[in-house]
Amino acid sequence: MPFHYRNMAAVILAATLLMLAGCSSPAEKAQTSLSDIEELQTSVMESFTQLADLENSLQTEFEAALTEDESLSTLSDGSAEVHANIEERGELLEKLSESNEEILSQHEEMLQIDHDEMPAEAFNGVLGSLASMTESLDAFTESYGAQLDSEKTYFESLGQDEADYETFQDGIERVNDEMEGTREIRRELDQAFVELEEARNMLDAQLKEEADE
Repeated sequence: MPFHYRNMAAVILAATLLMLAGCSSPAEKAQTSLSDIEELQTSVMESFTQLADLENSLQTEFEAALTEDESLSTLSDGSAEVHANIEERGELLEKLSESNEEILSQHEEMLQIDHDEMPAEAFNGVLGSLASMTESLDAFTESYGAQLDSEKTYFESLGQDEADYETFQDGIERVNDEMEGTREIRRELDQAFVELEEARNMLDAQLKEEADE
């Protein structure tokens, strides 16, 4: 059966309509990014909750290793529960790093949106808050990774033959110093999270308001 130009025109028109249907407006792209960012924030907070739970159980696990194993060999050979705790937190840290990469991708996607079609102040507020949060989250994962290394080294040192009270005391001080540095970054990160949520809600509200007009 011969293929007529009329048929070709219909195919081209249908394809064009499909392409147009797949194109999102700047506002729709922004709304999608805001939704994705909200999901990522929820995932990050869940990881922080899990980290806190593991941190809370660390002291109990450490005390158990000290009282149940006189030679402290489980600390030096890595079989004590504290080492499993460190490993779990390391896995959560990897998850946080992956989430941060995804948040950075969302930031890049939002930069591609036509700024002229956006409420300027609210849109720039989200961009600025995203940049601050990813920077703080990157600093946190780096600091927390160093803290985990210090904890692992400390626990292993306690099971060595030459370990003494000074080993115990000096190690505790080093780990506490690492923890305090991490806590300070976490406080900055918490503030960045609050600012991002406020900026995200403001932009979302303004986009919905414009859509209703």
